[in-house]
Amino acid sequence: MGNPNLAAEGAPYRFTSTNQPARRGRLPSKLKKFVKDNSVSKTDVDAIFSNIIFGSTLEELQEMVKPGNKEKLPVIVALLISAFIQDIKNGTLHEVNTVLDRIYGKATQQVEVGEKQSDIPEDPEERRALAEQIKKEIGAWRGTEEGE
Repeated sequence: MGNPNLAAEGAPYRFTSTNQPARRGRLPSKLKKFVKDNSVSKTDVDAIFSNIIFGSTLEELQEMVKPGNKEKLPVIVALLISAFIQDIKNGTLHEVNTVLDRIYGKATQQVEVGEKQSDIPEDPEERRALAEQIKKEIGAWRGTEEGE
């Protein structure tokens, strides 16, 4: 069976207000730090895609990120090429989208808000007819006549 002294033996490792790890919280993203420190813009990423990734064959891209060659590339270029190769293998664009989302955040999405639709008619005559019908139905539900 299990360890009967598990609670006592695990006590020194429990998180409490006084027992906290030395480095608390989520570590900052090294990628975001690189992008910020080196002022990598969306234009730079677009240039990487159009000039390097889309202009090369899969074999050329794989050669670029092999050990020994990868160290010669800027970090952002190696990262995007690796993500693109992984996506080609999987038949998706998930990795590339994830990397771009981590760097720049998700793209803003526009939400179209149409006119508020209502079941209440705009025409005053139709409104009166609807009100009369509701009165009749409420009266029938209560078991009384409309006039009572």
